[in-house]
Amino acid sequence: MKKVLKVIGIILLVLVVIGVLIWNFVLNYPELKNNPKEGKWYHITNSNMKSSDGSSYRAFFKKGSENKVIVYFAGGGASFNEETAKDTNFYFSKQLGIDFFDNLTMNMGGIVTISDANPFKDWSFILVPYTTGDWHSGNNEFKYTGDDGNEKILYHNGYVNYQNIMEEVLKYTDLEDAESVIVTGYSAGGFGAAFLADDVFTNYFTNADSKTVLVDSSYLLSDDWSNIVNNVWKSPINIAKNITSNNITLDLLKALREKWGDKVNILYDTSIRDGELARYQVYLDGGKLESTDNLSDPDGLGDMYQEMLKTFIPELEEIDASIFVWDGISFYGQDNNLTQHTIIATAYAFQELGDTNKSIAGWLIDATGGKLESYGLDLLDKEY
Repeated sequence: MKKVLKVIGIILLVLVVIGVLIWNFVLNYPELKNNPKEGKWYHITNSNMKSSDGSSYRAFFKKGSENKVIVYFAGGGASFNEETAKDTNFYFSKQLGIDFFDNLTMNMGGIVTISDANPFKDWSFILVPYTTGDWHSGNNEFKYTGDDGNEKILYHNGYVNYQNIMEEVLKYTDLEDAESVIVTGYSAGGFGAAFLADDVFTNYFTNADSKTVLVDSSYLLSDDWSNIVNNVWKSPINIAKNITSNNITLDLLKALREKWGDKVNILYDTSIRDGELARYQVYLDGGKLESTDNLSDPDGLGDMYQEMLKTFIPELEEIDASIFVWDGISFYGQDNNLTQHTIIATAYAFQELGDTNKSIAGWLIDATGGKLESYGLDLLDKEY
C-alpha cells in the first residue's frame, strides 16, 4: 500500500510541475520588456489600463522576423447609453484573465496566426483586446444607475488603453521604423481601426512606406453618433470633430483620406447580409436587440442590410476605398439567408470567396504592395 501511495504521490507531483510549467510558459505570457524574442507572445499592462468594470487590462505583442506591423483591434459590441451600460449582453466588460485564451478569442485562425497559409505570419502583431464598450476610442467614467438603484461607473477607457499599449511597445522595440503598417480590426474593432488609424500613422509610424487600414464589418447608422462619441465615450476632440453625419465609419475614413491622400490605402470588407450588424441597426433604429438564434424576420434583416450597402459602397468608392463584399458563409450556421459577421479573425480569411478567386488575406497583402482592387460588388444586386 505504501508503494502505491508513493507512486500516486510521484504522479501528482509530476502533474503539478507540468501544470505550473504550462501555466507560466503557455497560458500566461511574460510581460513585455527590452529586447523581446521573435515569435514569442508577451503581455502589456500598467496601472492606467483598465476594463469597463475597472478591472485590470492587458494587451498582447509578438515580434516578427519582418520589419512590418499589424495593429489589430478586437471586437465585441458597444455601450451607447445608460440602457446598454446596464446590460453586458451589449459589450464585453472584462477579460478572461488568462493570456492564452484572451489571445485565442481574438485570433481564431485568422490573420494573426502562424499558419503557412498566412502571408502575415512573420509580421509583428500588436493585439488590442476590447473590454471598454467604446470602440477603443473612449476616455470617460460614464456614470449610470444600475438595476439595484445604486450609482455605477462604466469605464470607457479604450483610447487610454490604446495609447499606453503603443507607448509600451515602442519603448521596448525598434518598430517605429517599420516599413509597412496595417491598422485593422473586426466589428467594434473595425470601428476602432477607423477611429484610430490616423492616430497610429501620425504618432507612431509616420515613416512607414506602406500604410493600410482595413475595416472589417463595421457599418451602422445613427443620428446620435456625435452625442455618443462626445458625451458618452468622450473620445479625443481631434477625432470626435470628424463625426458629422449618421455614418460614423464614412466620416472617419473620409477624414483619413482628406488628411493623407493616396499615402494611405483604405480597405473595407463586409458580407452582403451581415446578420449581426442588421440586429444592431434595428436596436439603433429604436427596436429591440433580438437573440441571434431566435430572429423574428431574418429575411427582412438581410434585405435591410443589403439595401444599406447599396448606399454605402458608392460612398466608399468616392473616397477611393478598395472594397470586398462576400457571401457563402452563413450566419452562425443558420439557414436563413443571413451571412457571417466579420472574417479576419477566422480561417475563412484565407479562403477564396465566391467567384472572386481572391481571399481577404490575399486582397490585403496585395494592397500593402500598392495593388488596390475591389471584389464582389455584383452581390449588391443578388437576390436571396
